[in-house]
Amino acid sequence: MKRVLAISISDRKGMRKKNIDSVMLVEDFGLENDAHAGKWHRQVSFLAEESIETMRQKGLKVVAGNFAENITTEGLDLCALPVGTHVRVGCTELIISQLGKVCHNPCAIYHQAGDCVMPREGIFGVVIRGGTIKVGDEIEVLPTRSSSAAIIGSREAERQFGEQLKEIVMRKWQPGFVRFDNLNSAENNLQEILADLMGTQRADHILLFDPSGRHALALAGKSTGESSHISYCRSIEEVEGLEK
Repeated sequence: MKRVLAISISDRKGMRKKNIDSVMLVEDFGLENDAHAGKWHRQVSFLAEESIETMRQKGLKVVAGNFAENITTEGLDLCALPVGTHVRVGCTELIISQLGKVCHNPCAIYHQAGDCVMPREGIFGVVIRGGTIKVGDEIEVLPTRSSSAAIIGSREAERQFGEQLKEIVMRKWQPGFVRFDNLNSAENNLQEILADLMGTQRADHILLFDPSGRHALALAGKSTGESSHISYCRSIEEVEGLEK
């Protein structure tokens, strides 16, 4: 049976989570009292017990929650779930919103073993129906799939226009969720972000919001992926003018 093997939370980021028996899963937020919860696209993290076992075979003494995952699953191939998949956990429902993650600061486990399974095999979700979940709850992969949308922009653009951009994107394209990917301070990681969004995440809609105009040439010759449609805009007015 596909089930919840463990539930884990922490009150601060960057630390191993503690196991609890049950928790309230809050709609469009995540696990109650967990530091990683919030109104973003990585509200809840999942990692399979089978993935943790591979790290034990490397000699590590690790248990559920040590990789900062919220829900440790058993009997479910998480890596086979595409972004946009709906899953039911107990009485709640989530949409898978991200596959894997980039760890800019390797954790203690990585330094100890020279490897960490979470960046490759951990996945993330957003909560669309809340409720209480508990250890032992069944997990069901539902036939429903929602589209996904991503906005790429500087941190300043997100501070100034983030909520407005998300509202427009939700209204125009009606995705299950919207993520915002930040360019770094040098704004030289655009190609890396695009490769991830198009190749790994297979986002349906990608909006590059670029008020400065510095990235216009970066999209020249960039082919649209099998499932990704890329739009380039320099102003809110241009975003409003995009086709539905």
